[in-house]
Amino acid sequence: MSSEQSEVIKRQNLELQRKNLELTQLYSDLRESFEALSELNIKLRAVNDELRMRNDIQAEFINVAAHELRTPTQSIIGYCEMLEMSPDGSKDYLERLSRNADRLYRLISDLLDVTRLEIGILKLIKSEFNLTSIVSEVINDMKKKTYLSTKGNLEVKVKPNIKSNFPSSPIMVHADRERIAQVIINLLNNAIKFTNSGIITVSIKPAVRNLVTVSVKDTGRGIDSEIQSKLFQKFSAMSDKGIGLGLFISKNIIEAHGGSITGKNNKHARGATFSFTLPTISTKK
Repeated sequence: MSSEQSEVIKRQNLELQRKNLELTQLYSDLRESFEALSELNIKLRAVNDELRMRNDIQAEFINVAAHELRTPTQSIIGYCEMLEMSPDGSKDYLERLSRNADRLYRLISDLLDVTRLEIGILKLIKSEFNLTSIVSEVINDMKKKTYLSTKGNLEVKVKPNIKSNFPSSPIMVHADRERIAQVIINLLNNAIKFTNSGIITVSIKPAVRNLVTVSVKDTGRGIDSEIQSKLFQKFSAMSDKGIGLGLFISKNIIEAHGGSITGKNNKHARGATFSFTLPTISTKK
């Protein structure tokens, strides 16, 4: 074999090696592309599943809202008509009108708050205030109200038996006063709803690690084991007295303040205790 032929063969081998390297690189690139496409498909499926779930939740939310809003609205219309036909029963009808109007107001407020939370526009207007003071105000207001309670087969009007256990010194927080009051009202309404008789105790524990704890303890029937794991989700505790939005809203409000909220059955007594924490601010100058 001549040197010229050897050179040609050498060049051909080098060219084949270069082509093999190019093919190997191309194969590697294609494999990476396929892996990326596969990963993208997985993400797209996850997004589609999430969108489908959100659509289902939205549809459920609209259906529940429409049904729940219709009930007190129809009652209000009915009692207005009965007032016209039978003015003698005005006191009873007016009480029922007031109760249904209050229920309708709470429903609309809760639905609006949930919508704000879902789209991320719930705003907090923070200021410094004494937490003990606002909790006391809420308790005093709620003690003045009467609530329907079931005794035997009858519905009777009762006033809640609410006790308090507060520290003597002020506990200052930097928070949205109205929203914190809303959380306390939600927890007390929840306790009253499931406590036909007995005592509801509201406690404030002094700050530990710059966190104050507010607890609402009742002697009611406690938390059903079926909803314990989803206690703070929407519609988790629907009943004839609510649609299960209060705890969901309360959780979001407290977490937006940097705190946490829990709910559990009492260990050695009837009922349940709901507690939330809030960061405090030092009163030292």
